[in-house]
Amino acid sequence: MKFFLLFLISISSFAQELDTINLNQVKIENYSKYKQFRPKYKNVTRLTDHTNIGLKIFSSLQLPTEKEIEIVAIEILFESKIKKKNYCNPYYYFKPIIVKSINDKESLIPEKWFSVDKDYDGKYIFPIHLKLKPNEAKNYFIGFETAYDNPFCAEANGYFDLIEVKKKSKIFVHFNKDKNSDFEQQNLFGNYSLNYKLYYK
Repeated sequence: MKFFLLFLISISSFAQELDTINLNQVKIENYSKYKQFRPKYKNVTRLTDHTNIGLKIFSSLQLPTEKEIEIVAIEILFESKIKKKNYCNPYYYFKPIIVKSINDKESLIPEKWFSVDKDYDGKYIFPIHLKLKPNEAKNYFIGFETAYDNPFCAEANGYFDLIEVKKKSKIFVHFNKDKNSDFEQQNLFGNYSLNYKLYYK
C-alpha cells in the first residue's frame, strides 16, 4: 500500500513539474484548413524504446518548398503494426523538439510533455507555433524525448515509427541514462526519418 501511494505521488509530481497534457482529454483543433506537408517515403518501420529511463531521437527536419512558413502543429503518425503486450503502466510521456543543430540544446518550440497511451493506434497532434524560412532551416532537426513514471518497470518502453524517406535524412539517438554523452548518428537506419506531418500557413 505504501509503495502504491508513493507511485501515485510520483505520477502527480511529474505531471505538475512538466506541465503534462493528456492528449485524450484535450479538444483538438480542426487543422484541415491549413496546408499539410509530409516527407515522401517508401516504408514504415517501428522503433521501440528498450530503455526504462527514456531517450531522445532526432531526424533531419524536412520542410515544404516555400519562402516562409508558420508551423501550427506537428502530427505524429503511428502506422506500424501494433503488438499487444502487458505493461506496468498503460502510458508514457512524450515531448516534441525542434533544434537548429544536433548539438543545440535549446528547442525552438516550448517544452511541453504529453501523455501517450502505449496501445495507441493512429495519430497525435501537438499544437505549436513556429515561423521558419525553409531555405535557412535545411540542417534543422525534429525530435522526441520519452520519459516514464516507473523506472523499475521491466517494460516501461514506448514506441514510434520511422519512415524510409526519398530525400537525404540522418537519425541521431541519445539515451537519457548517459547524461554526459553526445548524440550518436545511427547509420544502420540509413535514410530514415521520424514519421510526422506538418500543418502550416
